[in-house]
Amino acid sequence: MSLFDTRNGIELVTRSYLPLREHRRVSVDHGETGAIVIERATVGDLPQVNTMHRRCSPASRRARYHQSRESLKPGEWTTLCGHGAGWTWLARPAANDGRVLGMVSVLPYSNRSSWDLSILIDDAWQGRRLGTIMARHAVASTQAAGVDSLEAFVERDNIRARKLLRRLGAAIRFSDAFTAEAHIRLRRSTVTFAPACAVNEEMPR
Repeated sequence: MSLFDTRNGIELVTRSYLPLREHRRVSVDHGETGAIVIERATVGDLPQVNTMHRRCSPASRRARYHQSRESLKPGEWTTLCGHGAGWTWLARPAANDGRVLGMVSVLPYSNRSSWDLSILIDDAWQGRRLGTIMARHAVASTQAAGVDSLEAFVERDNIRARKLLRRLGAAIRFSDAFTAEAHIRLRRSTVTFAPACAVNEEMPR
């Protein structure tokens, strides 16, 4: 899987981050995104997620999946939704919970100490820092869960993705002429963010 949609970084305001696996719903209000809600995905969200996939350009989908696919299969989506493994979060406009603007997933490898990070953002919402906001949430939550590291595989010429990964603390190496591998080592210390936008964390519903 590969990371997609990067822009100048934005950090979230909070001193001690509470993991999204426990706080399933987080509202974010920022000038470039407006009011959005980031929440844990469920199996029932698949139709809305696939609708977003079809709105995305082939280039966006290739950056995410390394192929231009228009939808996820139910079995794939069930895996991405967790069930004791990884997690996926969706971003929606606060005023329209039926529309998915983006998704970010973290999924464990077989040894569970290193997890895969991937993201897809609706084309109309790229360049508005939504991808960065979601990536920050995923990294902080995975760190809070005690995971040792995150990996992301991106196309070598995806310069924006590589810049975002470096802002997340990634070490990047080029494995071949087409692929860049990013490794984010997660420290066990508390994640601290600099003030940049308003965040409201809600307890599980």
